[in-house]
Amino acid sequence: MTLKEFLETNTISAVDVVNGFNLIINVYVDETCYGLRVDTSNIIAGTPLTKREDFTLNGDILSVDNISIDISKTEML
Repeated sequence: MTLKEFLETNTISAVDVVNGFNLIINVYVDETCYGLRVDTSNIIAGTPLTKREDFTLNGDILSVDNISIDISKTEML
């Protein structure tokens, strides 16, 4: 299922970003966390996540900091 399909029935309340690697890897609906299928092979084990509530969703583009992803192409895990 794509993130866009998921959001047709749910609303994101926060996202996790990996400090220093510019990747969004989790989304939250209320307090439940859902993973995104993204390439995490270059992330060093133990890299901290930062939960962010200051993201934007404009059409099919989810943005946080300087990261933008197309939610119609991003798969949920």
